[in-house]
Amino acid sequence: MKINKQKLTTTVLLAIFVAFIPLGAAAPIGTSENATVEAAKGWLGVEFVHGANNTSAIDCSHLVYQVYNQVGAKDIFFLKVPEMKNNTNYVNTTSPAPGDIILWQKDVSQNGKMYWLATHVGIYIGNNQFIDPSFDTENVTTENITGVYKEGMPYFARWSHN
Repeated sequence: MKINKQKLTTTVLLAIFVAFIPLGAAAPIGTSENATVEAAKGWLGVEFVHGANNTSAIDCSHLVYQVYNQVGAKDIFFLKVPEMKNNTNYVNTTSPAPGDIILWQKDVSQNGKMYWLATHVGIYIGNNQFIDPSFDTENVTTENITGVYKEGMPYFARWSHN
């Protein structure tokens, strides 16, 4: 088998280069975890209305957009949850930190109520908690990743647009 040394060298160097590219700190690049969490907390109590995007009513994807915009996330733009899941600026992480977003892989039914988690997003604030427009309280609140949320199979991502 003949190996092209130039291609092999280029491939190895590219792999090394990619391995050392930082994915950014937790919270959007250029912002702090604390600023992101505090901005999210500023929305607590706002009414949850699907499609809403203002300080009197908001939905989950607009909450992420508004919080990240408030803290100066570089080049942030609005995306619905399915688009967030497929956008390369949201990089999945297995080590969530405050300011990351939390998404779910599936919907869950509990006590006759459907939780549309596959199309839901929140902002992780640490200690197994997140801020989101809640299905239960119908306003922005702090929730724990237990019960129905754990069953929805959570995963995390962060905005990393450079």
